[in-house]
Amino acid sequence: MASMTEIAVVPATVELLDALVERPAEFEAAIGAPIPAGWPEFPESVGFSREHLADHPEEAGWWMYFFVDPSGPALIGSGGFAGPPRDRVVEIGYEVAPAFRGRGLGTAAAAALVRRAVDSGEVDAVVAHTLVGENPSTQVLARLGFTRVAELADPEQGTVWQWRWERD
Repeated sequence: MASMTEIAVVPATVELLDALVERPAEFEAAIGAPIPAGWPEFPESVGFSREHLADHPEEAGWWMYFFVDPSGPALIGSGGFAGPPRDRVVEIGYEVAPAFRGRGLGTAAAAALVRRAVDSGEVDAVVAHTLVGENPSTQVLARLGFTRVAELADPEQGTVWQWRWERD
């Protein structure tokens, strides 16, 4: 992966997720940055992640992260993994708040997730899914060396492209 902006990936905890939903000022103080407009784009991921973290605290490293640009500091988005690796493969997802798009920060955030997965020693491949058609997310994945490997039917999104990155 090429040199790019370093993004801090802050692991979500039950306490941080509760603060995000119930006490935003407390969340902002804990993260060290304001909540950006238009984020989270997928608020259902907050409750989903909170539920999994509460039920499976031993899987804390395999769920949601907050992306912080330390130069701001600015909370630029969130993402993470769709659970622990299965057969040494993990799925990533990510979102960048509207005010921070188009600056390479999504690429930096996704790269940080891939590094974290590989550094765990438990992952040999990373997958991701995008909507069909060229879009910013497909560009992020292509820049990071992911290859489009399949077109799949997703019950919520319709047809999606599956992307895969494999460790050398």
